Amino acid sequence: MADSLKFTDKLKEALKAKSDWLNSESLPKMLEHYRLLHTCVKNIYETLIKRSLITPDPYKLEIKISEIASPDDSHFVENERSVVMGSRFSNYESMLDYVCTYVKFSTDYINISRIKKLLDLNNAFQWSNMTINNSRPNSRVLATLIQEVRHNAPQLTVSLINDSISKSAKAINEINEILKDLMTFQREAYKVQIRHDVIEHPKFNKEKAAKSQADEIAEIKKNLPAILGKIPYYTELVQEIAAEDLAPDRQKLQELTISRLAIAIKTEKNKKVSVDYKQYLLECLHILSGLGELYSTIAEKIQTNVNIIENQKNTFFRKIIKALRKMFNFSEPPLIYDFIIIDQKKDTKSHRNVDMNIFISTLTRKSAFFTPLSNVYGAEFSKIKNYPEQNILDYLNKSITENQEILTLLTAADEFFKQNVEAHDRSKIKGLKIDLISVKNIIVKAIQKRSEYVGYIEEQEQMKKLGIKDEI
Repeated sequence: MADSLKFTDKLKEALKAKSDWLNSESLPKMLEHYRLLHTCVKNIYETLIKRSLITPDPYKLEIKISEIASPDDSHFVENERSVVMGSRFSNYESMLDYVCTYVKFSTDYINISRIKKLLDLNNAFQWSNMTINNSRPNSRVLATLIQEVRHNAPQLTVSLINDSISKSAKAINEINEILKDLMTFQREAYKVQIRHDVIEHPKFNKEKAAKSQADEIAEIKKNLPAILGKIPYYTELVQEIAAEDLAPDRQKLQELTISRLAIAIKTEKNKKVSVDYKQYLLECLHILSGLGELYSTIAEKIQTNVNIIENQKNTFFRKIIKALRKMFNFSEPPLIYDFIIIDQKKDTKSHRNVDMNIFISTLTRKSAFFTPLSNVYGAEFSKIKNYPEQNILDYLNKSITENQEILTLLTAADEFFKQNVEAHDRSKIKGLKIDLISVKNIIVKAIQKRSEYVGYIEEQEQMKKLGIKDEI
């Protein structure tokens, strides 16, 4: 077993180097590929909803995700296409969002089990084979829906869909290559864990295990549950351990194992890597663009609610006053509502007078600004791309603050309408609860993306102070 110990030491060194490389180079790239994939999928999802080809999942915001999982890919009847695909594609988009936001891209977190789950998720929709003849139900039906978009949608929308499919296919290929390399690493890490924790354990009978490969396998299988608890038993990997220790060609097998952990050496050394931090700001802006349609819907609901409240006050005397104003061409007075603003952090309440005409106008104006920015290939978004980085950051800071203020007023407005409507009109009031949740989620995601940008910039400033150059 002395040779095995020397081999284990070499293997540990190779694993440590490989782990450092995966965590610093390979896995961050995989995260970027997943972010690109998520953006593309979200573009397609939103397009299909706008074209009324799928039905939005009404439970999307209520679903709590705690682990990587793939959407159902079983067959379903044609007349359920809109609802089923709406649910499945929504689940797929939400899962990619979860992967990009909550999954830790490190060798400690993405183990063999999670690699398999990610591979299954990557195969949920076959982007490189998006045809109506695909044997997989999800991919085949999605291809059919996309074909309908290509036949009926404007060319700009078709270009966006085609580009998103192409980029999704490339992203998946890159991700799968990295996962393949990571799987190789995790297999060898599992074998090292068995060697270190099981074979080196006092309970392990080395003398008996050294008799044959079968004896070593049997000894590992017997001791593994007691020593390592619920860790999976991978028959193939345990057989590899025994072969590396006792097979006639074990020297060759050991060399092959070490070679599998080799790190690809860059051909271009000391080349500066230019990181486009502006992209984080543009992603933040694209997240905020989701407020466009929301504000349009909310403005309509608030106008409806205002009309209901004002009709309650439409007395004979007020009708006369209104007629006189119109006769003498007097402008209408401001429509002021007294909102109660609740500060959750300070646990305080305050009153604020809000001109409803100005408030509704602000929502409409914000909607008109944000809606065109949902198309990252549109003229408005392209124009902003050319702005200096600091200008975009300044605007985002201002915009996030303004939208947080709008959310506060919308929350107060929802309560105001509920409390100030007469009983017989209560059922006519348009509630804003679901809209408020959507607005809050968008603002929170935008703040998270901005924080990533600020974090990277601060890190670069710190490296400069320490005299560390951004080179590889």
